[in-house]
Amino acid sequence: MLMASILAHIVEFRNGESGLHVIHVSTITKMILEHLIKKTKKYGISKKDISLIRRASALHDIGKIAIPDEILNKPGRLTPEEFEVMKTHSLKGAEILGGLELWKDEPLVKYAYQICRWHHERWDGTGYPDGIAGGQIPIAAQVVALADVYDALTSRRCYKDAIPHETAVKMILDGECGAMNPDLLSALSEISGRLKAELAKRPHKAGHKKKRRPPETALQPEAVPTAAAGEMRPTDAPRQP
Repeated sequence: MLMASILAHIVEFRNGESGLHVIHVSTITKMILEHLIKKTKKYGISKKDISLIRRASALHDIGKIAIPDEILNKPGRLTPEEFEVMKTHSLKGAEILGGLELWKDEPLVKYAYQICRWHHERWDGTGYPDGIAGGQIPIAAQVVALADVYDALTSRRCYKDAIPHETAVKMILDGECGAMNPDLLSALSEISGRLKAELAKRPHKAGHKKKRRPPETALQPEAVPTAAAGEMRPTDAPRQP
C-alpha cells in the first residue's frame, strides 16, 4: 500500500494536486462498498476484497503520467483534440500495470488494472475506453468511478471552486455525471450524511501549483465531469453524459 500511495502521489504532484484526492477516493470507495455488501451479496465482495479495492483505487489515475504537461496542467478549456489525448490515460494506466509480469496475477494488481482501464466507463455504455456497459464493468471500476466523480465535484481545483456535498450528490443521483449502477447510487444516497461527516475530517485543499483561473471556469453545464479524467474542467469537447 505504501508504494501504491507513493506512485499515486507522484502522479498527483505532477498534476498540481495536493494528494488528498487519492485519500478521498479511497475513503469513499471503502464506505460505499461496506454499505453495499450489507444490502446485497450479488457482487460476491468480501471484506478482504474491499481492502484490496480500496488500496488499488490509489492507482486509478496512474496513466496520467503519460499525458503531456501542457494538457494535464492546462487551466482553461481543453480542445476536442486535447480531450482525446486526456482520455488515453485510462489505457495508459492499464498498460503500465499489465506490464508488471512478475506481479500481474496478484489480486491487488488485477483490481488496479480493472480500475485504471474502466473507471471512466458508464452504466449505459457511453463511457470510455471500451464502451462497455452494466455488469460488463467490474464492480471495482464502477465504485471508483463514482468516488472519483464525487471528489472531483466537491474539491477545489486551480480551475474551479468546490461544489457543496448536497449539490454533488444530487447531480450524481440525477445522472448529470453519467449513468451509474443503481445499487451504487442507492448506497451513496443512504450513506450521504456519514460520508459528508467523514470527509469533513480531511479538508479539501487546492493543488500546489498556482495558476490563474480563467473566467470560463465558473460552474457551467459543460463543466460537469467529462472524459477529461472525471474532473470539473471546462472543455470544448462534448461532455460524457
